[in-house]
Amino acid sequence: MMQFATLRAAAVVAVLGAATVAAAVPAAAQQLPAPIIMIVDIQGVQQGSKAFKNIQAQMQTHRQSFQKEISDQEAQLRNAEQELQRQRTILSPEAFGQKQREFQERVNNVQRNAQSRRRQLEEGFNEAMQQVQRQLLQVVGKLAEERGATIVLPKTLVVLVDKRFEASDEALKRLDAAITQVSVKLPAKK
Repeated sequence: MMQFATLRAAAVVAVLGAATVAAAVPAAAQQLPAPIIMIVDIQGVQQGSKAFKNIQAQMQTHRQSFQKEISDQEAQLRNAEQELQRQRTILSPEAFGQKQREFQERVNNVQRNAQSRRRQLEEGFNEAMQQVQRQLLQVVGKLAEERGATIVLPKTLVVLVDKRFEASDEALKRLDAAITQVSVKLPAKK
């Protein structure tokens, strides 16, 4: 019972506070039109778009190429390690130590190369997705203008919504009409 009384008191204070603030709002601000809301599932539209699917296909090709390159380098390292182990008994400790340091440097180079290639893939993907996002923003802006929407909200912020406010399907159709392919360009190796 005590919690109910506290909640009721808080509600009364909130209503009185809102009334006081509303009374203090200038007359010009009170004449603003009622907001017209449009909801768009931004992530769903992006992931359902032809451009996104095209980017994914290109990324898969790049990943496979990258994986083959790394696998080849790892196979070379395994062979080099086996050869180093065979030479262990015939080389002097100093010569073996030098070969072991050289081998470790090769391992480090392969690891740096793998990290560099991962960054390249990520940068290429991000750049391609930015193109899709820019186009989607234009599509949503035009759609909002046509519908007279004064507020556009991403669907992730909305719990329940009347389907009449939802514009995701139309946004997807228009995005697909505007852009179907985006070239994934990997930056040069650093």
